[in-house]
Amino acid sequence: MAGTLRVGGKVLATHNSETDEISLDSATNTSNMSFDANHAGIKSALNASGDAPIYACRAWVNFDGTNAFSPNPSTSAIRDSGNVSSINENATGNYQINFDTPIPHDNYAVAVFGSNEAPYNIALPTFGGPEGSSPAGAARSTYQQTGSVRVYFTDPTGYNTASDRETVTVAIFC
Repeated sequence: MAGTLRVGGKVLATHNSETDEISLDSATNTSNMSFDANHAGIKSALNASGDAPIYACRAWVNFDGTNAFSPNPSTSAIRDSGNVSSINENATGNYQINFDTPIPHDNYAVAVFGSNEAPYNIALPTFGGPEGSSPAGAARSTYQQTGSVRVYFTDPTGYNTASDRETVTVAIFC
């Protein structure tokens, strides 16, 4: 059944019975509407099927770890990001990602990748591989706080040797 939601004579939303879609009228809609992230309509819009809940990426960044980091913290090293204000270089291969808006708790998941290949050619962190492969060394996170997280990279030839990365990507999930 098609319909229109009106409040005070203003159209806030309309329902299309053929497509079963609800459209909000942005010109008159000044109310705050919210939907549960696991609502069937949200899952459908994100192509997420099944009963498993959806958890969103709360922050992400792609940056140049070989940047001069001047001033430190740097924003010039950041190629693109979401909810990241700046990056500190604490030492070789040791970076602190600072968040615009704090993460709700410090027990979040951190996905860290880095490469010394051409930018955007991300290699998975590993200690070695088949002959002819280009091992990336180790990547790890630590000091997870609601306002920041630190990530470290080591050289593939020596686990205890810190190493900068040309391309670093970090994603935070909780």
